[in-house]
Amino acid sequence: MRTNARWVAVLAAVSLGLAACSSGGGGSGDGDAASCPVGALDDASGPVEITFWHAVTNENEVVFEDLIAQFEAQEPRIDVNLINQVTYMDLFNKFIAGLDDGNLPDIAQMEETTVQKLVDSQSTVPVQACVDADDYDLSDFLPRALDYYTVDDTLRSMPWNVSNPVLIYNKNLFAAAGLDPEVPPATLDEVREFSRQIVDSGAAPYGMALHVEPYINEFLFAKSGVEYVNNGNGRDARATESQLDSPEGLEIWTWWDEMVDSGLALNTGSQPANYDHLFALANGNAAMTFEASGALGPAEAVLASGEFGDLELGVGSLPALEPGGGVPVGDGSLWITRDTSPEKQAAAWALIKFLSDPEQQAFLSIGSQGGYVPIRQSVVENPDLLALWAQKPWLRVPFDQLESGPTTTATVGSIIGDYQGVRDAVREGYERMLVGGVSPEDALAQAQAQATEVIQAYNERVGA
Repeated sequence: MRTNARWVAVLAAVSLGLAACSSGGGGSGDGDAASCPVGALDDASGPVEITFWHAVTNENEVVFEDLIAQFEAQEPRIDVNLINQVTYMDLFNKFIAGLDDGNLPDIAQMEETTVQKLVDSQSTVPVQACVDADDYDLSDFLPRALDYYTVDDTLRSMPWNVSNPVLIYNKNLFAAAGLDPEVPPATLDEVREFSRQIVDSGAAPYGMALHVEPYINEFLFAKSGVEYVNNGNGRDARATESQLDSPEGLEIWTWWDEMVDSGLALNTGSQPANYDHLFALANGNAAMTFEASGALGPAEAVLASGEFGDLELGVGSLPALEPGGGVPVGDGSLWITRDTSPEKQAAAWALIKFLSDPEQQAFLSIGSQGGYVPIRQSVVENPDLLALWAQKPWLRVPFDQLESGPTTTATVGSIIGDYQGVRDAVREGYERMLVGGVSPEDALAQAQAQATEVIQAYNERVGA
């Protein structure tokens, strides 16, 4: 099969939105005393306009705008001014700049890696304050979705457009290699075994296409039950050291290195905007790859056009060192700005409640073609979502993956101040190993030292 520009355009856009998948915070005492004026809308003299900064793009933005229109029709006291900041990084940087110049939204959609910095900024109203003031029931939410954004026993933001990485594979190449196309590998060892059978059978030149993305490393650690940083993954106390260089971490990095060195996996590089792992799946060079769940809907839509011949999509949970395990959430959550009026804070909370309702969560998941994972347990009763999952059962895999497995400090996810600095250390470590010929032991030790250095430098900057 030939590579196609449409595949690139659609999947590249989705992957850009998921380039970040890990976590955030270790306490700053900013919010337990904060209040949330949930009844302030009743005192407003007219419609309250709130500004909402977001980073929802492409087809998903249409779904998002539809949800906002539904909300405004249901709640005439509130007008929502949507401003698309295009990327999470641009949104966050503009928010931080706004702490100085006063140009801030009333509600913002932030990616999960920003939690510690937002807590340290003391610039938001903890969602927990609104939950308490409104006696809002959280029992229907997926525990790990809430736990990720809980710092010092305080829910800081509301998870909303949630995702997690999965294994995507070509069912027909599995069948050609004599593998059961309905049973994907559950462990990294099984990925190696499957890849060997695929290559030896001639079904494909490579079993796996491996793109070095630090968030994949984070999820492999979490799914394998390994904490990423010290102090209970930064949840018992602020993280001060990386724990990359653990026995399990070495096993993961050694697996990655040996897969590439043995010719069972194609190394597609470490550039964030590189989508050669998706090319490899599309053109039959590889039978499997790791990718964020946000790619599932667009990928299926492209494949349904028939442009890729016999490429039949299969999806499995992210493999790990052992079967089972659990994953944290990735992608976005909703934050309420502190430096705004009580009426606007109340309006922002009303919008958060609307977007978090099971009906709207199902609508978002359906509209994104399974790209976003519902955060409410009761969505399994939604007939429209159940119909989609019955028609395309692979779209349920990310939901089941987030719902299943143990909830521990490892599977909830890590809280780190300079999250990007840690990711840079991981990316550079993989490059040293895969391109520079450094051993997994040395590459991992160097990555840990670099990650610890940036963690501690951030803590010093904020006086922690």
